[in-house]
Amino acid sequence: MKFMVGLLFLVVGGAWGQDVTGVVEPGNDVVDDELTGTDVVLAFAIFRHGDRTPDEEELVLFSTDPKYKEYFFPYGMKALTNKGKMRGYLVGQYLRQRYDGLISNLYLPDEITVRTTDYARTKMTALTALAAMYPPPPAQQWNPMLDWQPIPYDTLAPDVDDLLYWYNCPRYLSLRNKVYEYPEIKMLVSPYQSLFTYLSSKTGNNITTPEEVFYLDNLFQALENVGISTPKWAEEKMPQIKEMTKIEYAAEFFTPELTKYASGLLMAEILNATNAAINGDTDQPKLRLYSAHENNVAALMSAARVYQAHQPNYGATFSIELRRHRNTGQYGITAVYAPIAGGVGEILPIQGCGDQAICDYNTFVNLMQDILITPEEFRQKCPITA
Repeated sequence: MKFMVGLLFLVVGGAWGQDVTGVVEPGNDVVDDELTGTDVVLAFAIFRHGDRTPDEEELVLFSTDPKYKEYFFPYGMKALTNKGKMRGYLVGQYLRQRYDGLISNLYLPDEITVRTTDYARTKMTALTALAAMYPPPPAQQWNPMLDWQPIPYDTLAPDVDDLLYWYNCPRYLSLRNKVYEYPEIKMLVSPYQSLFTYLSSKTGNNITTPEEVFYLDNLFQALENVGISTPKWAEEKMPQIKEMTKIEYAAEFFTPELTKYASGLLMAEILNATNAAINGDTDQPKLRLYSAHENNVAALMSAARVYQAHQPNYGATFSIELRRHRNTGQYGITAVYAPIAGGVGEILPIQGCGDQAICDYNTFVNLMQDILITPEEFRQKCPITA
């Protein structure tokens, strides 16, 4: 069975896929009657890093002009910009507003864990988000001139990090490449053959796949972050480039097996934690944060069966919440997406649970069975050499 990850949405477009370059004030005006009378027991939030500079691999697609590196000062390559830092801060404000009460105003190490990938931009985004979440109250203020306190995060080595599955899992890459031959994907790509030819001629590179167009799209976004305008020849084709990016994101999670390697390990971690909480384990963090990449946000949304093909924006935040009904004691899962950093969280209906804001917990667990993977299976299917 294939995941038809928002293909209709992909063809007609939608707000999630829009390139939102502005930084907005935080908000969390989620209103849903079905959440009334429930409490968040645990929450798991994954967010994309803030705005960044390009990396070397992207620049090869467009230009080897050494002068470009001058524009990256003082950030460096593939690094968080000042605007990206502000976007991370807004993510933290959103998380504080949404989970205030679940976590204390004091930083209590037992209440929260933070994990990042081994990239400077995800680490710095975590730091800026945490600065917004935990301005030190008097009991933790260590410098009267500084409204900040250090909050730790954990980072796995890149060669053993399941969040970096597109590097660490050859099985995933092999399956994803085969998806390009699926009739459904070929049908979507077919109208854009002239776009491949056009982009190849303009860049001097042989561009033949949605992935390569997506990399070019990412490059133009990153260059604009440092004030370099997208060239006119690309602007003229930008609507088609954006559609190709959506096609690439549909391909990345087109089957349950692809989603399994992309986020099955993380979803298994979430279900293990929620199951333990339901069975009375209160000695665990209430909030788990993951500062990562747009692929990771999309992958977990795909696993949770709420994904419509799009590239998550800088600072986009997706949460899975374990909720308990106060009157009945029943547990359920809510999926919340804030597509704009600091913006409003939108409750997404989970496929297989009707249009309910809260999916019955056991139903959700059953829906997840075809994408779960154990650490042992991940290591076996995705051999990692240290």
